[in-house]
Amino acid sequence: MSASAPDPKAFPVNPNVGRYLPLMVTRRCNLACDHCSVESSPDVRTCQPSEQELLQVVRQAAAAGVQAIQFTGGEPMLREKLVLQLMREARRLGMGSALSTNGFWGRTPNLACTRLRALLAVGLTRLTVSFDRYHAAFQGPEPAVNIVRAGATLGFPVNINITRVRDEEGLDAIVAPFAELPSAQLRFYDVQPVGAAARTTPEHEWRGETSGFCSACDAASVTDDGRLIACNGPSYFTPSGHPLNLGSLRDKPLAALLAAHRDDPLLDTIRTLGPERLRTELSEIPGFATFPFRDRYHGMCDLCLHITSDPSAVAALRERLAGERFAAERHALALLIADQRRSGLLNRQIVNAEAAARLFHQGITSGTSAWRAESARLLGRADLDWQHQAAILVAAGLARPLLPVLDHPDLRRWAPAFFPARLREAALRDGLRELVQIDALERIDRALVALGGRGVLLKGAALLVRRCDKTALRAAGDVDVLVDASLAEPLRLRLLAEGFLGDPAASRSAPHHLAPISWRGVIIEIHTGIMPAFWGLPELEMRKRSVAVPKFSALDTLDSEGMILHAFAHVTTHFFGQGQKAAWDMHHLLVTAGRPIDWMRLRDWVVSCRVPRAFWVPCCVLARELNLEIPPKFLAEAPADQRQRQLELIAQRRLFTAVEMQFAINPLSRTAVFFLLHDGLRQRLTYLYWLFGSAAREARRSATSSSDAQRLSAMPGHLRQAWQQLRQFRDACSNRPNAG
Repeated sequence: MSASAPDPKAFPVNPNVGRYLPLMVTRRCNLACDHCSVESSPDVRTCQPSEQELLQVVRQAAAAGVQAIQFTGGEPMLREKLVLQLMREARRLGMGSALSTNGFWGRTPNLACTRLRALLAVGLTRLTVSFDRYHAAFQGPEPAVNIVRAGATLGFPVNINITRVRDEEGLDAIVAPFAELPSAQLRFYDVQPVGAAARTTPEHEWRGETSGFCSACDAASVTDDGRLIACNGPSYFTPSGHPLNLGSLRDKPLAALLAAHRDDPLLDTIRTLGPERLRTELSEIPGFATFPFRDRYHGMCDLCLHITSDPSAVAALRERLAGERFAAERHALALLIADQRRSGLLNRQIVNAEAAARLFHQGITSGTSAWRAESARLLGRADLDWQHQAAILVAAGLARPLLPVLDHPDLRRWAPAFFPARLREAALRDGLRELVQIDALERIDRALVALGGRGVLLKGAALLVRRCDKTALRAAGDVDVLVDASLAEPLRLRLLAEGFLGDPAASRSAPHHLAPISWRGVIIEIHTGIMPAFWGLPELEMRKRSVAVPKFSALDTLDSEGMILHAFAHVTTHFFGQGQKAAWDMHHLLVTAGRPIDWMRLRDWVVSCRVPRAFWVPCCVLARELNLEIPPKFLAEAPADQRQRQLELIAQRRLFTAVEMQFAINPLSRTAVFFLLHDGLRQRLTYLYWLFGSAAREARRSATSSSDAQRLSAMPGHLRQAWQQLRQFRDACSNRPNAG
């Protein structure tokens, strides 16, 4: 092996390094958290960098090619006016600005909104607020919640950083205030044994994870005393001459120090292969076989600092890692990491959408044995939002199918305690609700017999009565039953007379079903159509192939092909919400159909729809992202034009993240995208005719009477929200990530 330095032309600059620069505006903080890596507190008495010193750093950063400055501390907003000035200067020089804060400045909703507006006005592009048990010792969640709500009003997502120890039980209370705030993006980080945490964290609380690459080492940080350190925080207290302490800006220009950070093979190994690779390579160097490695480390930083604090080990590693073979390996991994950050597993948006959905779908459908490779890469990510995942899975009714997965070692290793607890609680609730649903179905069946009619169960209720032992059943939500139009109102009134709850005089809540009623908390919708008429489903043919349900006298279900068509079209009707539910229904039907799916007949039905894209858009995305067992020949029938690709990108943004009723889409935005689904002027005019027809108007009047969100007085808010959402759709179509 050659130990000569690699040819820089053969291995260009690592694309992950030097893109942004953390800058400590101050080391002082109004809090004194027990985990702080730089031991900030109100008692810090070190000199703060001056305005001119900080402005000079910003200007040098721009000259060195830095793309964004992350203003940090301590608590940077203790110097609020200066932060605004620095952000303004960064924007003038073409750089973005990020801010890391404890959020104390959001004490009231008005303060939070006023200050966030001011930050956005000078170029803020990313905001991270820290709140965990350490911050909770000094201030409650209200400031962070106020900032998140202000961000939602302004169309700006906010990251919430939560630092945790091993098996931390109190996380449920920490994350609970953000449960109904979709714009809060939760991130979970392990406490590292540096700074205050090295003294205050008991031995049993360290998680001790040391595997993986260190992304913190991508961004060298300028400290309050003018040094450049290899990572923001953990290397703060390293002495002069330490490889994680690059030197002082008083001695060398920032560009030279950033180049040293970028070109050091030791640091490049840490950021692409991780400290564990340093341990492996050091063990193979002659003379270091007896290096005093400990049996257990408290975390990645603990291992890194142990190795890099030994000058002889550092020198030997640098010489070994400078060889071309290692340089080529690091370069390949750097390119892979950069690509995955843009569009793959390391992109936060994808981690919390299709990647997580694929993992949990695989766990349900293939068993935990297939989990190993995927779960090891995904579950340990700090930006996997466990609260959001719990909400999505519970809303999709997948708590019971996931029960076996909750005991998987990787899930027990990484998931906060509240995640399996919430799913187990939901599974119990789902089981109890199922008993009520079966009781309601029996009462509906008897009422239909008495009226001399039949009904067709739809969606989850249909799966419930067709259950078998081959696969776990997802929880059904509402009970939807389709009957002839002449039978709908008599059935509703009869059920109300028998004890079901509801307003006998209520208007339709949708053009294709009556106002809902309920039985012991279970919502019952009596349909006169499978779907809204403008989709043009072949409902007569679908109903003709209905299948009688054993043990019921007057209840049928659609056949498997009809249920598949309805499932995917229903996803589109709810603006691509709850894709995981439709994917699970598809798998369930494939397993329990009892006969092969007639893909040709399903294709003919889809083609006969007035808006076939309503089926094809979610079908293609779910098949691709979750590896559904749909024949390629069938999928080849889908449109392949640019509009289809744009619609699939929009759908992909919502299929794995949108929860019905929680992520209610703006009606103006929905109408605009529904227009895209229709092919040709005639179809769009037909949709407009339906939209302003008598049945749709009646449904809107009913909704208006029960929901302030739909009132005419909310029109300015609708317009503003629609503009924000259409911008998001535009970004999706151009495959660009949005702010934050």
